[in-house]
Amino acid sequence: MDGYHVVEGEIIERGSEDYEYLLTRRKNKATRTINWQQAKDYCQWLGDLTVLPFDLPTEAQWEYAARNRGEKRYYATNNGYLQYRNGQYFNPNTGYYVDYIDDEVNAGTSTEDQIGQWPANPLGIYGMSNNIREWVNDWYSPTYYQESLENNPQGPKTGKEKVMRDGTGAMTIDRVPNKLEEDRYYPSYSFRCSLQQKTPAIALN
Repeated sequence: MDGYHVVEGEIIERGSEDYEYLLTRRKNKATRTINWQQAKDYCQWLGDLTVLPFDLPTEAQWEYAARNRGEKRYYATNNGYLQYRNGQYFNPNTGYYVDYIDDEVNAGTSTEDQIGQWPANPLGIYGMSNNIREWVNDWYSPTYYQESLENNPQGPKTGKEKVMRDGTGAMTIDRVPNKLEEDRYYPSYSFRCSLQQKTPAIALN
């Protein structure tokens, strides 16, 4: 509906006081979705709007970005580890626990309240280890990567469930099958769109 914005079943007139309030309140928050198709449709709508090839990332693209171009990183944080407040992390490479100060905290035990609350990964991407699951384009198969292409696999051609990445305590290599539709909107289910071209887009002012 042109000129209107749908928020959880309500129609809010664009430019209204309610609209501006919700826009401010929800700025930088992960967008909730009730199904995979909503996420897919939004990315393709963004592509139509910008005339750029936006889509959901493939599972391989998501992990490649989370692992800082495929490096061995356990989590998609600024240093590859989860550093909770008043805690320490175990470095399996050295066999020791590492202490840190409050200024070095880079993760929380609940879902991230505002995207950007914690530091980005080395590629400058936020929120890939923030306890919020993200839809990707791929159908789920537990054996797909035993038979897939080594470079830029696109996922199985068919399936019954879609893949979600990240989530509570999830590592960069963890993957979760999920049914195509949930019974309601969950704050821990979201998505991100990926520009499907080799060259970066240039923002024109």
